[in-house]
Amino acid sequence: MDGKKNTFMIERIFEALMGDRVSEEDKAKVMEALEKELTEKPFRVAIIGQTGVGKTSTLNAVFGVDHYVSDVAEGTTDIIEEVFPIRDGFSLSVYDMPGLGYDIDRDEEYEKMYKKILPESDVIIYIINAHSRDLGEDCRILKEVVLPICKDNNVLDNLILAFNKIDTIGETIDPNDPELRWDVINNKPTEKLGEAIKTKLGDLTDKLISENIIGGKDAVKTDRIVFYSAIFNYNLRAFLMAITKTEKGWEFTATVGFEQIGKWSDKVMSKNE
Repeated sequence: MDGKKNTFMIERIFEALMGDRVSEEDKAKVMEALEKELTEKPFRVAIIGQTGVGKTSTLNAVFGVDHYVSDVAEGTTDIIEEVFPIRDGFSLSVYDMPGLGYDIDRDEEYEKMYKKILPESDVIIYIINAHSRDLGEDCRILKEVVLPICKDNNVLDNLILAFNKIDTIGETIDPNDPELRWDVINNKPTEKLGEAIKTKLGDLTDKLISENIIGGKDAVKTDRIVFYSAIFNYNLRAFLMAITKTEKGWEFTATVGFEQIGKWSDKVMSKNE
């Protein structure tokens, strides 16, 4: 998306929100401020998850970050930030956060990192394997660390719970049943796998409600919960909608998100050919 397209998208958003209720002079001032906001300040994403949840594939698929590889090593106490120029003047800043739950002493250091980074992030993505049999540790981390930090710093609306790898749910039931494997030709779950996914997602949602992680005043909003497959680019439109509903998610949607939808469609079509 070049500079003219970028400005055009901002104008369309502005017109949809304000219409003719402001003067041309005021509109020009607001447009200038919006353009400056988009081009001078990176859109900050903090991504959290245990080993193997698919942080790299999520960043590549959802945010269009090519050739990104998570290099957070267990035991690191450094804050790792990478800035990716995405479009003319628009950049994405990624904080790859280490997962908690491995060591008490390290967790204390990691929690300090979380307290510094999460309040500064425009989007906070906590990724969980959708095929997990037990959410106990993730629930503990969310309740004891992530949710309190987000609540205390008024960024709870920026938190997204992202359940990746729904394509693998059938493998945990019966790895030898072909009807429980992902339909790679049509890039969708088979009928039997689809039913298994619905059951699993219902169980996960019930668990989150029972732990007061979703559904309450100081909990994650239900429209910030996403079930998807990054490797198959499946249900990423729902991911984009969740991002858009965060405080500054419109910046990503206006500059990159719409083009990403086209890429997802192209990749699905190529699988169908």
